[in-house]
Amino acid sequence: MKMASMFSRVSAIAAIAAALCGRAALAADMPFLSAPQPAPANLPVEFGSNWYLRADIGYESSNAPIISSDFTANLARLNNATGAIGGGYQFNSWLRADLTIDRSILNQNQGQASVYCPYGNLVNVTSGSTTFQGYLYNPNETCTPYLSSHVNRTSVLANAYLDFGDWWGFTPYVGAGVGLSYLQASSSIVYYENGNGTVWTPNLAQGGASQTWWQYCGVQNQVCQVFGVNQQYPWALINPNAALSKKVVKFAWNLMAGVSYDISQNLKLDLNYRFLDVGPFTSFPSILSGAGPLTKDVYSQEVRLGVRLLTD
Repeated sequence: MKMASMFSRVSAIAAIAAALCGRAALAADMPFLSAPQPAPANLPVEFGSNWYLRADIGYESSNAPIISSDFTANLARLNNATGAIGGGYQFNSWLRADLTIDRSILNQNQGQASVYCPYGNLVNVTSGSTTFQGYLYNPNETCTPYLSSHVNRTSVLANAYLDFGDWWGFTPYVGAGVGLSYLQASSSIVYYENGNGTVWTPNLAQGGASQTWWQYCGVQNQVCQVFGVNQQYPWALINPNAALSKKVVKFAWNLMAGVSYDISQNLKLDLNYRFLDVGPFTSFPSILSGAGPLTKDVYSQEVRLGVRLLTD
C-alpha cells in the first residue's frame, strides 16, 4: 500500500510539472505574454542604394524655329536625333526625381535661285580709241546662294516622376520638369559659282577701288555699251558669304509619360514620350532681302528610349 501511495504521489507531481511546462510554452508563444526581446544590434545603413544613373536617345520632331527670316517660306517641321544623360534618386516605390542634360541640333538648309555674280578677271577693253580697265558683264557668270542656319540646344532640367506600381515588371509613370535651355544659333550664306562649283570670291573692286562694268556682247573684250564708272548694279547689292550668330538662355519646361521594364533588379529599360517647350526665339534678319527678324515659340515632341541603372 505504501508503494502504491508513493507512486501515486510521484505521478501527481509529474503531471503538475508537465502542466506548468505546457503553460510556460503557451505563454512563450503569445507575444503579449512573452518576455521582452533583446534590442537588435546596430546594423549599417545603406546610403545611396536608391540613387540611379540614366541615359536616353530619341527621335525629335520640332516645330522649326525661324532661325533666319530667309526661311519663312520653308517652315516644315524638323526631325532629328536627341540624347540625354542624368542622375536621380528613388524616394519610395512611387516617387523619384532626377537632373538631366540633353542636347539636340536643329538645321535648316536651302538653296536659292541663281543670281549673276561676276567672277571674271579684270580686262582691258576698248571704246573707240580709248582703252579702259574693268570687268565685262557676262550673264553666263552666275552663282547659287546656299543658306544654312542651325541652333544647338542644350537643356538642363530638374524633373519629378510618379510611378504607378509594378505590373509584371512594367511600371507606368508620368513626369514634369523645369530648367534652362542654352541656344547657340547661327545663319550664313555662301555663293557657289555655277561654272565650277567653287565658293565665289567677289571681285567687285580692285585694290579697294570700284571698277567700270562693261556690257558683254559674246566676244571676249568686245564692248557693246559703256556703263557709267563706279555705278552699282543689282549684283553689287549681294551680301556675299555673310554669317550671323548669337547665344541666348531661355526658361524651359517639359512633360513626360512612359513605362519602364525591369531587366534585372538594378537595370530598367525606359520608353517615354516628352513635350519640351523652350519659349520664344527671335530669328536673324534676312541676309538676302534685309527683312527684319521674326519671333516664334520653339517646342518639340520626342519619343525616347533609355536605361536606368540603380547604383546599390
